[in-house]
Amino acid sequence: MRNIQFKSKKVLGFGEIMLRLTPPNNQKIIQANSFEAVYSGGEANVIASLAIMGHDTKFITKLPNNYLGEKVISKFRGYNVDVNDVVIGEGRLGVYYSEIGHGLRSTEVIYDRKYSAISMAKKEEFDIKKMLKDVGLVHLSGITPALSNNLKELIIDIVKECRRQGILVSYDSNYRSKLWSIDEAKEVLEEILPYIDFAFLGQLDMENILKFEDNNLGVEEKLQYNYEKLFKKYPNLKYVACTKRIVNSINNNTLQGYLFDGNQLFKSNKHTFDILDRVGGGDAFTAGILHGILNEMKNERIVEFGTCASALKHSIIGDINIIDEDTINSVIDNGLCNVKR
Repeated sequence: MRNIQFKSKKVLGFGEIMLRLTPPNNQKIIQANSFEAVYSGGEANVIASLAIMGHDTKFITKLPNNYLGEKVISKFRGYNVDVNDVVIGEGRLGVYYSEIGHGLRSTEVIYDRKYSAISMAKKEEFDIKKMLKDVGLVHLSGITPALSNNLKELIIDIVKECRRQGILVSYDSNYRSKLWSIDEAKEVLEEILPYIDFAFLGQLDMENILKFEDNNLGVEEKLQYNYEKLFKKYPNLKYVACTKRIVNSINNNTLQGYLFDGNQLFKSNKHTFDILDRVGGGDAFTAGILHGILNEMKNERIVEFGTCASALKHSIIGDINIIDEDTINSVIDNGLCNVKR
C-alpha cells in the first residue's frame, strides 16, 4: 500500500443519474408490456456503493423539477448519500432501456438522454468551491464531459481546483461510442490525466484512446509495459486499475482484476460466476478499489476486494452494488457458502 494522504475521507461524485427501464424476465423490449425501474449512473453507482460500505459520501448532479427528480433524491438519500447540493432546474431525467440478454442473445442498451437536465446545465450553476467543501476524494468519469461542452469545461475546472486544494481525484475512462468520438475522448483524457491520482484505464483505453502502440507481448506483460509508460508520462498517478473479462457465455463470465502502483502489477484471483445483471459491474470494481485505498489495504487485498465486489454485483438486479463490505470479505476469506446461518 502506497503512503497516500487524504485531506479528508469524504468522497464526492459528479455526473448524470438516469432512469433505467428493463423488461422483466429477460424479455425483449418488443415483447414487454411493463418495465422495472431503477435510478443510476456511472459515477452515482460508485458513490452509492461506497456509502453502502460505510464511507461518507456526497453526490452532485442536476435533476428535473418534477416527481422523477424527487424520486432520485429520495433513492440516493436511502443509500445514505449526501444529495443536499443537487441542482434542480429545467430539463428531463435521461432514460435508458436495458434489454437483458440470455443464452446466445447479448444484453442491449438504448439511450434516450437528449435534453436531460444535466446535459443542458451551464457550468455557472455549480459552485465548485462549495461542492468541494470538506471533500478529500472526487470521483469522475468520461461519461460526463461527453454530454456537453459546458460539462467538459466544468470537469476540467473541477480537477484543476482539486489540485489547488490538495483533493485527490479518481477518474474512470468509461468510453461510450454513442456519446462522442475517440478523438474527442483522447483530447479530454489527455487534458485531465495530469490531475488524476487514481485512473481506471484498461488496455483498450490505452491503445484506442491514448494511441499507445500495440506490441506483441502477452496480456499481463503488455499491461505492465503500458502502465509503466503511462506513469512515466503522468507521474502524478498513484494507482491505475482495470479488469479482464472472459465471456464463457452471456450468462457466465470469468473476471480478473489488475492494479498497478507505479512499480508492480498486482492481480486478483480469477472469479467465474453466473450473471443476473452485468450492468454496473465496472462501477462495482471501481468502488471496491477505492474502498481498499481509502481503508489502506495492502495492494494484493485492494485488487482482490475490487474484483470480488464486481463479481458479486453480477448477482444483483439493477446497476448499484448493494453488497456490503462484510459479505465481500467473507467470500474472499472463506469462499462460497451454500447457506449462511
